[in-house]
Amino acid sequence: MKLPVYHRQRFILFLLEIAGGELSRMDLQKLIFLHEEEQNSGHFNFIPYHYGAYSFQCADDLDLLEKRGWISKEGEHNIGLVQSLPSDPRGNQVRSELREWLPSHKERGNNLVKYTYLNYPWFAQNSRMKDSLLSRKELNAIPNATTNEIPTVQSIGYEGISFEGYVNQLILNQTATLCDVRRNPLSRKFGFSKDSLARILPKIGIEYKHIPELGIISEKRRALDTRADYDELFAEYRESLPNRREALENLCEIVKHDGAVALTCFEADPTYCHRHCVTEWLETNKAFPVQHL
Repeated sequence: MKLPVYHRQRFILFLLEIAGGELSRMDLQKLIFLHEEEQNSGHFNFIPYHYGAYSFQCADDLDLLEKRGWISKEGEHNIGLVQSLPSDPRGNQVRSELREWLPSHKERGNNLVKYTYLNYPWFAQNSRMKDSLLSRKELNAIPNATTNEIPTVQSIGYEGISFEGYVNQLILNQTATLCDVRRNPLSRKFGFSKDSLARILPKIGIEYKHIPELGIISEKRRALDTRADYDELFAEYRESLPNRREALENLCEIVKHDGAVALTCFEADPTYCHRHCVTEWLETNKAFPVQHL
């Protein structure tokens, strides 16, 4: 059987192989995290989650590798290779590098988790384990997981960014609530559909709310080829805002109550997204400060 197409999935398999064929889920995540930080391999991004650095993309890849018969999940904790990996000329360098790197991280279990907390304290801020693993002095080095209570309107798109990178932007900017202003909050890109955002964000202290009334129907977003096309669309959208008054007032109440609220849609550049029309309206009519992330 051929190895997976994606480099990041092959990397997971190679790491398991070099580690003896089996690792706990937590050890695997932490070792991949350390490799990313130390070797800058660029396979995965991580967020500060319940047990420290965690990659949802990695977890999703593990599910896929299990379905395709490469790994098995032994009980609740362990992950093991099901079969020997075939030779792969493209993977020889990765395997060689891992054989040199892995012996520098012999810790496993709580010792490995503690090592990541001490060396990368930002990723321990949402941890449920930190109090039992660290001294008071060590805990003081960990940032507090906080949200900004000052009414502020933020704006963020997920174009060209990983799910974890996107979430880290929200955490760094102390976002309290993410308001999704897509008409249809679905995405082929991992993590950005409504179900995923609504499930994951509250677990790290960020509320998720969908306001479809502020979206634009998909038919109007087709055939946008030039800047003039976008300008025409946004001019029409601005004219429609009085008809969306109830949704706008609802959004205002969310900002007043929750503090820092980020509007989200796809485009990285807010000037190519209707959300900038909404932030302009809020800034002009409600005097909310606006920050484009």
